[in-house]
Amino acid sequence: MAVGGLLLALAGSVALAVAPPPAADTGEAAPACRGRIDAAASEARFVVDVRLPIKAEGRFAGVEGELVPRPDGQCEVRVRLRADTVEYSGPEWMAKLTRSPAFLDAETHPDVAFDSAEFPVAWLNEGGSIRGRLRLRGRERPVEFALRPAECDTPGQACAIRVSGEVSRRDFGMQAYRFTVKDTVRFDFAIRLEAAP
Repeated sequence: MAVGGLLLALAGSVALAVAPPPAADTGEAAPACRGRIDAAASEARFVVDVRLPIKAEGRFAGVEGELVPRPDGQCEVRVRLRADTVEYSGPEWMAKLTRSPAFLDAETHPDVAFDSAEFPVAWLNEGGSIRGRLRLRGRERPVEFALRPAECDTPGQACAIRVSGEVSRRDFGMQAYRFTVKDTVRFDFAIRLEAAP
């Protein structure tokens, strides 16, 4: 064998020896940023802090939206709610008050929307801080919600995608009843996705 051929063979042997082994198949599914929100299986709740010994928790009857993949490999989430579908776990007067012009103003501004900024797809499993814009009562403000670490390998399918965060009532023009209702409103989302066709 010529010296040149010997050197090429030796170089090839060294390359094979130091090359990393192929990635093992762990059986874990990679998170997927694509799918429509399953309105029937998803939840959107909110808690109003009142200075009274009563529970002030409401839920929106339907959750719509989708996970949207971006060309750069990142992810966005879009959520749509209807303020006029609010149900309240408490006295009926609280439900009426929540839908009234003093709070959600559901008749004039029935649409509630959250559009996130781009975030890494891996956060669907690992958790992270999602920034975006919330539209409520006809006003749009920047907000930041916490995406919780997933409880399964396929969030949105085998388990819910859980997001929570707090907003200020004042930021959205809800300044009534300041002596009985605190400024903070907490949102909690449990998102399930429709099965892929």
